[in-house]
Amino acid sequence: MIRKQYSAALTATCVILGVIIGVQYNTVKHQSITTENQRLSEATLALNQMQAERDALQKQNEALEKTLAEYQEGAVDTEMEQLMEFAGLTVVSGEGVIVTVNDSSSMGGGDRNAYLVHAEDLLSVVNELYAAGAKAVSVNGQRMVQQSAITCAGSIVMVNGVRVAAPFEIRAAGEADILHSALYFPGGVVDHLSPWGIEINVAKHAEVEVPAYTQSALFKAMDEEE
Repeated sequence: MIRKQYSAALTATCVILGVIIGVQYNTVKHQSITTENQRLSEATLALNQMQAERDALQKQNEALEKTLAEYQEGAVDTEMEQLMEFAGLTVVSGEGVIVTVNDSSSMGGGDRNAYLVHAEDLLSVVNELYAAGAKAVSVNGQRMVQQSAITCAGSIVMVNGVRVAAPFEIRAAGEADILHSALYFPGGVVDHLSPWGIEINVAKHAEVEVPAYTQSALFKAMDEEE
């Protein structure tokens, strides 16, 4: 009898423990699933947020790169334009003077060449204009630059290797009043040439166009590309 009661009590205890263990297992399993779902939801939300931030940063980066490229292109263009202007490869327009120099109309006694315009005469005018602040100068359409040369072989005058002849037209861009006064300064170019009957006229203009230097390889390459 006692043995039966003990057996029944043990069985009941085992059943109760089994139920408790089962309930705890289900509870733990449910909590684990809930936690995993919550973590997955949080991870998905964080991932979406990171992707949105990445897309925003990418757009911002693209905008900055575009702005930088535009700035660099503008800076390069500006620098190139300044270099070309400094090298005399661009047309210069503005206030200035046009100087006309011609051989003497009446030859006096002595050497006939003394009454003709020579390379050194043109060079004196050009140098005087530059000294007075001329921004650009040309002689019979030939732009004067650093490597330019005005040479003379007998009565033949060469500018930039191109033969030119009287009457000579010298164009200079700059402050017209100053350029004009510089040439007519006492003891200056005009006074030096006048005794020989060399005809020189200096006219002030509100708009003078000085052509670009066309003898450089860079200018020719650019011209071919166009």
